[in-house]
Amino acid sequence: MVIDIRSNGGGNVAHSTFLTRKIVSEPFKIADSLYAVTRKSSFKNMVRYNGLIGGLMHFITRKKSDGHYHFGYFERKTFKPSKRKHYNGNVYVLTGPNSFSAAALFAAKVKGQKNVTLIGEETGGAAYGNSAWLIPDVRLPETGIRFRLPKFRLVIDSTAIKDGRGVLPDIEIKSTRQSLIENRDLKVEAVRTLITNSQ
Repeated sequence: MVIDIRSNGGGNVAHSTFLTRKIVSEPFKIADSLYAVTRKSSFKNMVRYNGLIGGLMHFITRKKSDGHYHFGYFERKTFKPSKRKHYNGNVYVLTGPNSFSAAALFAAKVKGQKNVTLIGEETGGAAYGNSAWLIPDVRLPETGIRFRLPKFRLVIDSTAIKDGRGVLPDIEIKSTRQSLIENRDLKVEAVRTLITNSQ
């Protein structure tokens, strides 16, 4: 199986978790910690929460001794591999600098498994964690410029090196000037070779 997440900017963690459970052989947690610095903002008139998100913050988070508001469910919850339609064959995951957020989370969770090989380039999303989860819109009052502001800090693995690096591939393959001119996908070619040689 070949899973291409090179241009996947992330998104729904439920989808990422669903896919991860179909591949992994051991139970896993999404995060060692998941927290917000505050429930409210002094710029609340600019932050455009919908009613559901604003109300949920008081129910899904608890303030801990570090002063942060933790989303305890995902810090405690252990997900088990799926029993139904679990894939046990060889898996090749294509990664790249445009793999962020939930895509990088998936890559981090399957990396190191015996039947999984990450091929390509370092992910854009960090292996240690990222800022994400609830991401409300912000609208600046004078210019009307809009952008999205992550509410939570997600630490995937607290033991990982905090160097800001992404998830590193097992086999690094980069595009070259010549491959771009010839419209060749060197990463796909590498996967094809690996599959052919394994038969």
